[in-house]
Amino acid sequence: MLITNPKRSNESITTKPHWYDYYAGYSHVFTRRIIESSNLHSTSVILDPWNGSGTTTLMASIAGYSSIGIDLNPVMKIIAKAKQATPNDIEGLDIRDLFLSPRISVQDTISDPLGIWFSRTTINSIRRIETAILANTKKKSTNQAVNSLNTKKCLLYTALFKTLRYYLKPFIPSNPTWIKKPKTDSDKLEIRPKDIKETYLKILDEIYNGLKTKSKKWPYKPSQFIIGSSLDIPSKNSSIDFVLTSPPYCTRIDYGVATLPELALLSTGGISEIQLIRRSLMGTTTVPKKPQCITNAIGEKCLSFLHMVKAHPSKASKSYYYKNFTQYFISLDKSIQEINRVLKYMGKFVCVVQGSFYKDVYCDLPGIVIDMAEKNNLRLVTHSEFENKQNMANVNLKGKTYRKNTSVSEAVLCFRKGG
Repeated sequence: MLITNPKRSNESITTKPHWYDYYAGYSHVFTRRIIESSNLHSTSVILDPWNGSGTTTLMASIAGYSSIGIDLNPVMKIIAKAKQATPNDIEGLDIRDLFLSPRISVQDTISDPLGIWFSRTTINSIRRIETAILANTKKKSTNQAVNSLNTKKCLLYTALFKTLRYYLKPFIPSNPTWIKKPKTDSDKLEIRPKDIKETYLKILDEIYNGLKTKSKKWPYKPSQFIIGSSLDIPSKNSSIDFVLTSPPYCTRIDYGVATLPELALLSTGGISEIQLIRRSLMGTTTVPKKPQCITNAIGEKCLSFLHMVKAHPSKASKSYYYKNFTQYFISLDKSIQEINRVLKYMGKFVCVVQGSFYKDVYCDLPGIVIDMAEKNNLRLVTHSEFENKQNMANVNLKGKTYRKNTSVSEAVLCFRKGG
């Protein structure tokens, strides 16, 4: 396989669909080269159990392979599916026509989670656009609504996501995974309906123009997108030929908060449903009251790291942080077991992982993944490392007080099942 630096910063804006900038993951160029050099059969099926914004599934489709993308966050299904749009998906569509309908009505509700940042009149304007996208149909449940969206509507939703982000810039700090909240109601955003509509249409035009000018003459197979968990992959035993993925960062990133505006737009169950989604995501910052039981089977490197976290003199190391990391590694171990279950004999598993720090304690995530994979009969074939100075380990600036070294390695681990 042709392995290049997976960093997203290594690709130009012309080589990637850039309608929605997602901080996590690897580049489209890296993904394309890995897939094209893997000697896959034309009938091969590619899986990404942490599909995120859909880089793996997009490049698999472009290369002409069937693919499955799994993610627990319903927001990511919309974004990943929108990425696969072609000019045919927008043919004959003029979103402006939707706004001409006098029948669009929105129920004004005080409990709307968008009220975290926006005034009630602004929420009403945002919801009118969403109602136009859904053609006035009501959302029975979040997952049901997302699963019913075709590619065209996913594209329209993605533009609305970007509109929210445009107005929320004052609340987004340098850390791309966190979003501030207004201190008082007077700090909430009050935006004229006309301005929201014009911003949305401008963003949508940018997306449409990108589709119209970009060549789409590739072999093409739309992917299957599933709202589901890597802990219980909804695929049959030995049904997958190739897995290309990157697990959530081991840096206490709250992926639920990172997509909070989008979840606030989508959720039918309000804040309580958003919190449930947040707690279910791997890498969540919420922890159980009691630490989960961990055995020696999880691997020596993992146990050594957890021991150093628990013994660290800093505040909450042996309580909150130990439970948080334990929860993460148990989920990672179960996920790798699932990957092994669905992967065919002699199938390939490519995993992009990044080392990190807890205070001054280095977390050798590549080494931990190797331990977990090899005990599941996934044999390491190649191990390539690339230095990464701009990494998620440095998001928390306070962590730098514990160490001088701020760079970590990003590893591309290639495994083969059996053999």
